Formats: sequence, C-alpha cells, structure tokens
Amino acid sequence: MKGYIIGILEILLYFIGSITLLNLFPPLKTINKPTYFWVMMTILTGVWEIAYISNYMNVTKMSQELIQTNTHTWTNNYDISYVLPWKLSHVFYAEYGAWADREYMSHTDDWSRIIEGSHCTQCALFSFLAITFKIIGYHNNYLIALSVAMGTQFMNSYLYMFSYFIQETEPTNVNYSNSSFPSDTWLTKRPFMWVNIFWLVMPFYTILYYIVENCRKNNQRCDVKLNDNIKLDSLEKKGYYWTDNYKITKM
Repeated sequence: MKGYIIGILEILLYFIGSITLLNLFPPLKTINKPTYFWVMMTILTGVWEIAYISNYMNVTKMSQELIQTNTHTWTNNYDISYVLPWKLSHVFYAEYGAWADREYMSHTDDWSRIIEGSHCTQCALFSFLAITFKIIGYHNNYLIALSVAMGTQFMNSYLYMFSYFIQETEPTNVNYSNSSFPSDTWLTKRPFMWVNIFWLVMPFYTILYYIVENCRKNNQRCDVKLNDNIKLDSLEKKGYYWTDNYKITKM
C-alpha cells in the first residue's frame, strides 16, 4: 500500500475517533470545533513523538535509505499495519528527516528529540488533561490546561522555525542550503516544512478565540448586572422593596 494512502487512512481514523469521542461525551460539544479537533491532533502528535523518540535509530536509518535511493515515503509501499500511529510515526519522521529537517536524523546532537520531547510532555500531555477536565466538568482546570498546551505549542514552534532559518545559513549545519539539499526563501524546495504552519497558526487561533470569547461573556454579565440594577432602582422608586426571603413586596 502506498505511503500516501496510509497517511489518508490515518487522518480518516483520527477524525472517526475524534467524532466518536465527541458523541460519547456531551461536554466536549461545548468546545468550538476548530479548537477541539486541533487539541485531538495535538494528542495524536504526542503518540507519534513518543514512537519517534523511542525508535530514533531505526527512524534515522530509514531517513538515510530515502536519501540514498532518492525516494519518498509517500510513494513507497508499506503494509496496512503502518496505519497504526506508532508505526506511521516511523515513516512520517523518516520523510521529515530526509527531506525537511536533517537534524531529525542527526547522531551528533539531541536537538530534534528536545523539540519533539518538549512538545510531547508540554503540549500533548496538557491537551490530554484539557480534554479530561472538560469531560469530568472541571471547566476552570480545562482552561488552565488548554492555555498551557497552546501557549507552549506556539512558543515551541516559533523558536523551532527561527532556529531552522538560522541553520539554513550556516555552512556547517546539516540543514544548510546546497546543491544536494536545496532550499529557498519560501521553502518550496522543502515543502514538507510547511506542515509546521499548523503548529503556529492553530495554537495562536485557540488562544485568541478564548480571549475574545471570555471578553464577550464578561461584557454580557456586566450588561445583565447593569439591567438588574436599573430594574431594582425603578421598583424601589415605585415603593417596592426586598423582603428577608428575597421576595419583592410593596411598602
């Protein structure tokens, strides 16, 4: 089975699993849809990252084979078992290491494992906690966990991308742009790098959405309180007052 078909099946299974969970636990339906599906994707990414880090040597070997044969995982053949997240991770990161970021196949430093490990332990873990808190009804804890997950994800991706752009200009770095591994300003020659745009845009969107939404709700509460005070003042002027058992009675 071609690698791109494996990838499509993985995405389909991700949506089926996410929608099933959404229907099983009604509290999850109060999360806006883009945020919900992105949080679930972050959790899935955490599974990929654990598989990548724990099988690092095998993944780097697969990357080297792709470079030597000038091939891509998308057009190579794999058995159906590679649709499992912990196996798909191998071919995903092999492709990424071979044709996007060669730090991901480095044996001389741990930079790629630091990036993936920090994303797993901060972003994926707290995304999982956010979903858990939402299911059991701890809304404040949900907001705290979600804020940690999305805030660290945005910062992780921001620092990673700028570090990558610097690496492209350093002749001693494996990501240096040259004839055997060319690049350009918009990374059109390394298109797989564009996948990182989601890890920048989506956490920023989620943070901005909840800031705006909470401001909107706060304004609504203020309007309701103001209207209640106006009504109370009007009643008092007409000779009504609150009794000890919170009933309005005319004087």
